[in-house]
Amino acid sequence: MRRERRFRVLKGLALAAALALPSVAAAGAVLEPKFSSSDNYGENFSFIGDLDDGTFIFAQLTVTNIGPGSRTGICRTTVLSPGQKAWTAQTKVKAKDWGYDADTHTLKMGPCSARSTAEGTRVEVPLDGGRVLLEYAAPMTRQTVDGSLVEVGKDRYHHELTLPFSALKATVKRPKGADVTGAGGGYADHTRSTIAPAKLAKRWVRFRALRGGEKLLLLAREGHEGDYGPVYAMAEGAEARTLEHFTLARDGVKERSSWKVELFANGAPTMVLRSTSLLQRSAPVEDLGSVLGGIVRTVVGSPVTYLHRGVLEREGQAPVTGLMEVTLEGDL
Repeated sequence: MRRERRFRVLKGLALAAALALPSVAAAGAVLEPKFSSSDNYGENFSFIGDLDDGTFIFAQLTVTNIGPGSRTGICRTTVLSPGQKAWTAQTKVKAKDWGYDADTHTLKMGPCSARSTAEGTRVEVPLDGGRVLLEYAAPMTRQTVDGSLVEVGKDRYHHELTLPFSALKATVKRPKGADVTGAGGGYADHTRSTIAPAKLAKRWVRFRALRGGEKLLLLAREGHEGDYGPVYAMAEGAEARTLEHFTLARDGVKERSSWKVELFANGAPTMVLRSTSLLQRSAPVEDLGSVLGGIVRTVVGSPVTYLHRGVLEREGQAPVTGLMEVTLEGDL
């Protein structure tokens, strides 16, 4: 029991990190994993929906060697709807139960699948008697930006944006519930790493404004040695703007935490990001307790992620609201 629980945590934490941008390549095999034999290898295809009714949807297809075994596939989803209990579901599959079909441009992960063609992108996650269906209006592409490659020794982490902004139709069926369909804005990215998760970053800040008049993305990473990068902001239809560094201030603890992020360019603050309301605090290693958590922590660290509604402020421009994430290596 304890070994199986550890296995699930190691896989689920295989790679929760980052974002980046432009240098567009045609869809083709965007969903085809590029496997590595590294023990620290993890590759994520992540999909997000922010619906007009305030519902947040996350779906992810992962391939990883972290933990027992190799070439393990993971499919998971999280749905957060106003006034309802969070729904999360996850399954893991062996190497023989996942694969990429080049003829149909489809990645299958056990019962889950993601497919992208010129007509659009479709992600389906049927788990635990429920189902999430994400239908993006846009096809997936490969986009990268300066700073999207992180190196630690001989190991590397790379991020590419695959759906920065897209209209989205989402259908959610909770276990024992009925289909509920909504519309909103969608996002997707792809990350691949051979860096041990605990060594990748000290903290991350992400912001995604996917609905409304102005759509915008922001990503900021601080390394363990006080280095920064990638740090950038990108508006829909524009080139990414590279920034220098950021500061992160906190008020409160755990679920009562609120955050202020200042981002700098040319030595001066250029934008401020503030949290407004908490959607979820996620601390999977912390939740395991001191004994089992201590074992897992040696491999993946102890990441804690706060998901908020937030607002981005810039001098001379209207504020932009969206989804704000703060991820810390240890919740200190």
